[in-house]
Amino acid sequence: MMYITIDGPAGSGKSSVAQRLAKELGFEHLDTGALYRSAALLWLRYGKDDFFNMLNNAKFELVNGTLRMNGKALGDEIRTPEIGKVVSKVAEMPKVREIITQKTRELADEKNIVVEGRDIGTVVLPNACVKIFLVASVEERAKRRYAQYQLKGINIRFEDVVKEIESRDRIDSSREVAPLKPAEDALMFNTDSLTLNEVVKKLKEIVLEKLKKC
Repeated sequence: MMYITIDGPAGSGKSSVAQRLAKELGFEHLDTGALYRSAALLWLRYGKDDFFNMLNNAKFELVNGTLRMNGKALGDEIRTPEIGKVVSKVAEMPKVREIITQKTRELADEKNIVVEGRDIGTVVLPNACVKIFLVASVEERAKRRYAQYQLKGINIRFEDVVKEIESRDRIDSSREVAPLKPAEDALMFNTDSLTLNEVVKKLKEIVLEKLKKC
């Protein structure tokens, strides 16, 4: 089975690129950010008393390309500003990362799959065939995230989205366990000033060449 990892900071385009690239290649797609956002949802709903037990026992599945937790498809409830404010703090907990890492490996097992996140190429799937690390400026990433909120009817100031992005960058890059950083053998790809179609087209060409060597 072949694993392709796409890592990068918040708003770098991982989800859109990974989803489209997986479709182009005929691979499955897994957004590990959704797993961590689900953990943040459980944290907000139930607090620390039952949190780890509930997360550990949560059943995640990929059903027709949709990630489900305990039989329920994960949708807009994990894509709110409230979740965005706490997800990095929840994700930096060593036990959370341990649980999600294991669940990610189980979901990816025996599949041709594109897996996106922040430590997939370095920690979760270090033996992946192809590793990509997307980068983009804070302003560009904030514009993308702001547009996503607008489409969902979420009222938030652009300045607050910038602060959210900067805060997540600091937390993700400085945490002791699995900090955000590119794998030594990852391809660094800047998505500034490129459309989604342009990014996917360029990456597909690169990936197809690399897959021949796997």
